[in-house]
Amino acid sequence: MTDDLSLAPFRIHTLEDGSQQLWLFDGDMEEVADVFEDRDAESNGHGWESFASWLLETEMPDNAELIWFGSEGDTFVAGSSDPAALRQLAERLHAAFHDRSLLARLVTEAELD
Repeated sequence: MTDDLSLAPFRIHTLEDGSQQLWLFDGDMEEVADVFEDRDAESNGHGWESFASWLLETEMPDNAELIWFGSEGDTFVAGSSDPAALRQLAERLHAAFHDRSLLARLVTEAELD
């Protein structure tokens, strides 16, 4: 397994079969947890999964079938055998993570639980 850290704090792991997984851990989620919580949304792995799923459906519908999720409470996980599709999602999540106003706007639009 190799790691791509260019989208920190998100990490892309390439598995032996060539598929990839995108990870975000709870310690990193805490940096922007208030953005989710101020909008009554979960700020854990499941909340990030809901947010990523909404982004796929609204902004990248062609990629929605190519990406799967396996998040847990303390970890966001998305995966795909299509590296370009996963990277597109990763870049969008990375941009939102590092721009609090963008993240706030998107989480509000997504109307997450």
